[in-house]
Amino acid sequence: MAGDQVDILPQRIRLTLGVKDVLFLKNQDTVPQTFGPALLMPGQSFRLPFEVASEYQFACTAHTSGQMTVVVDPFPASPWARLRWRALELVRRFGNRTHEPDS
Repeated sequence: MAGDQVDILPQRIRLTLGVKDVLFLKNQDTVPQTFGPALLMPGQSFRLPFEVASEYQFACTAHTSGQMTVVVDPFPASPWARLRWRALELVRRFGNRTHEPDS
């Protein structure tokens, strides 16, 4: 039902500075929702850029707990650390699947 609290967002969102450092939210409900400093009316969207790596706690009416955490990781400095980060992002995005034909 419209306005009912349903966890449709993850409780914890992870971003990385310099790569994915802007959180974009859109209220697709029929009632207003609060996220941190913003009151989102139905159909409204909100962009929250991050400039400092840290863990942020926000009030969030879209969660039954009323809270949401955004973790902003620093961008890896060394080339090997960046390569490892990119590999982990691919695994996170596509899962740990092999591309071998089924037997």
